Amino acid sequence: MVEPIPSQPNNREQKLLAEVQILRQEVQRLAQANVDLKIALTTTAEHGDCIEMQLHTINQQLKSEITDRRRAEIALNALVQIILRQKDDLEIILDTITEHGDVLDMQWLEKLSQANLLASFDGLTQVSNRRRFDEYLDQQWRQMAREQSPLSIVLCDIDFFKQYNDTYGHLLGDDCLKMIAQAIAQTLKRPTDLLCRYGGEEFVILLPKTDMHGAAIVAQHIQTTISDLKILHAQSTVSAYVTLSIGIATTLPDRKVLPHSLLDEADHYLYRAKQQGRARILYAEHPHLFQSQLFSPRSWQREE
Repeated sequence: MVEPIPSQPNNREQKLLAEVQILRQEVQRLAQANVDLKIALTTTAEHGDCIEMQLHTINQQLKSEITDRRRAEIALNALVQIILRQKDDLEIILDTITEHGDVLDMQWLEKLSQANLLASFDGLTQVSNRRRFDEYLDQQWRQMAREQSPLSIVLCDIDFFKQYNDTYGHLLGDDCLKMIAQAIAQTLKRPTDLLCRYGGEEFVILLPKTDMHGAAIVAQHIQTTISDLKILHAQSTVSAYVTLSIGIATTLPDRKVLPHSLLDEADHYLYRAKQQGRARILYAEHPHLFQSQLFSPRSWQREE
């Protein structure tokens, strides 16, 4: 018996089979997608409240950022307006300065000069203050060092001034300081001599181009002038009137030495004058300036 030979599928059947296979795959994909969707829906249902809360929080943050940005934009616009107005004002000022620059410069220079003058004077006694003394000492120290000229300091202290204040009161104490300052100032004849209130009841005089002999003459003149004022001082143990203790120092300035060393020496002799009874002038009998062969006690005469 002859078996029939199975017929081969034609092209149309092959296409159908291929399409069927594709449809099966698509059905499987859709079935899997359906399963995934169910899982997603289940998850959403389980966590919906949490997601909603997160979305709400994000939404609030966005609203807050929008509000902040609007406020920042308003503030920025206001700042821009201020800057524009200031720019206009500056342009007006610059135009004014351009037109009147010379006058303004002179006014500012005058104000600066007045400020410097006030900063260099003692408000009570109207003589130079310690700041001015320090500046002038440094300046004259360098100049006298260049010129090889002597420099002297006369340091004065009002005797028993605390007791004077305690007895007569601070107002009369201030008046006393003013009278002392004015009296000392009147004894100084040269424009280069400088009187300063150094602190409290202390006054210091800087004498350029003045040797010890000349400084001693100035100090004696000061003491005589103060004595002639006859300012009563009931609590003084050395006189019925206000007196001064004075220390003097003289040197030939050296740039290698600090200028205030001269003041320290004058302070030393002032201290000794107080120890020895007050109301006196004390200084070195043989200042080191005159140990040099270049100078003798009579080689420098103080020129008025």
